[in-house]
Amino acid sequence: MMKLCLSTFIALAFVCQLTGNGIAYAEDQPVEQGTFELAPEILAALAECRAPRDVLGETGMALFTGSAIPEWLAPVDDDGHDGMMGLETFDLKTPITVFGAPTTRIAFLQEWVVTEQTYDAALETIRKQDMKRAPIKVTEQYYRFVDPESGPMIGAFAPTDDALAVMLGMPMEAGKPKTMFVGCNYAIASQKDFLDAAAKADTMAGDAGQDIQEMLEGEP
Repeated sequence: MMKLCLSTFIALAFVCQLTGNGIAYAEDQPVEQGTFELAPEILAALAECRAPRDVLGETGMALFTGSAIPEWLAPVDDDGHDGMMGLETFDLKTPITVFGAPTTRIAFLQEWVVTEQTYDAALETIRKQDMKRAPIKVTEQYYRFVDPESGPMIGAFAPTDDALAVMLGMPMEAGKPKTMFVGCNYAIASQKDFLDAAAKADTMAGDAGQDIQEMLEGEP
């Protein structure tokens, strides 16, 4: 069986869900069924880890289950990241503010809700949000937990368009990335869970690459 199971906290091409049940954060109220209406302010709150996890689920239902997408939001056919499996990007007709920066584009990746910033702008956000560098070599990633026991996690990570190539042993592109994704990860896990997964990420990515290579070599 291929070893492609990584925490959703780890920003790699191959990910799997962490187990756990949804939680209600302090001062947050659960969304009542039938009353949810997606608004731009909700997307900003999600990206900044200010919304309860219930809202992420309601937003997902509104955007990905056949419901009518609001007229102020448009799916992006080409977001420049074809290599990032599962990335779903949308343009807004009017800007929202995320971590102090205006943006008209927001994206979803597994449990992540993110905006894309230039590398230098992302580093400034990382500094202002007091994020730390995660112990991962295969990709550049930063983190700060809102609740160290159960998340969510404010984070930033470099695009992983070439993650599969890196897993297969091809050299990474030299120099800093042009952009980084910055936002919130709503997976239910502790900071310890994340750091444990991060410490294993490079080895697991290498193992996954070896499995893929063996699978490809075994094909007629």
